[in-house]
Order: sequence, then structure tokens, then C-alpha cells
Amino acid sequence: MAVYEAYVDNLRTVLDSVGVLLDNIDADRVVISADHGEAFGEYGEYGHPFGSLNPVVRKVPWVVTSATDTGQYSSKYDPVEDSTRDIDGFLAALGYK
Repeated sequence: MAVYEAYVDNLRTVLDSVGVLLDNIDADRVVISADHGEAFGEYGEYGHPFGSLNPVVRKVPWVVTSATDTGQYSSKYDPVEDSTRDIDGFLAALGYK
């Protein structure tokens, strides 16, 4: 099933990024979670239909682990200060002002 394969590929990509994160922070306790699961035909459902009672959809993934900064990764983020940004305009457009 192409959709399932795409879902698994996406999950692998995300988990690779989580792995980078876990190798670059120090934390005694880290929780990895999501808002819900996905159905792939269980009980005749696909995706995550609203109001589903399907346990596959309702179960929230939850993993507790730890993290140690190995120092092997350096961020490529280079913030640029831009005094021309209309911060108040952005906040207003988002409903915060």
C-alpha cells in the first residue's frame, strides 16, 4: 500500500531528526509523543476520522527516554536581525493584538 509506505518513510525521517535532537541535548527525561495514531484499515478505518473509537487511532504514542549531548552536531541556523519586519503586524494578523 503506497500510503502506508509513505507514512513509514515520513516516520523514519522524523525519528532520524528526533535522534539528532536526543544526541544534542542533556536531559534525564525526554518524552516522545504525538497527538494520536493512524488507522490503516483496522476496523475498516483509514487515517484518523473525527470521533473514532478505534483504539489504533485513539492511542497516543508515548515513549520516555533520556538524552545526552554528544557534541557531534552543530546547528546551521544563523539568525539575521531584520529591523524592517513588522512584528506588531504579524502579531495582529495572528490575533495576538
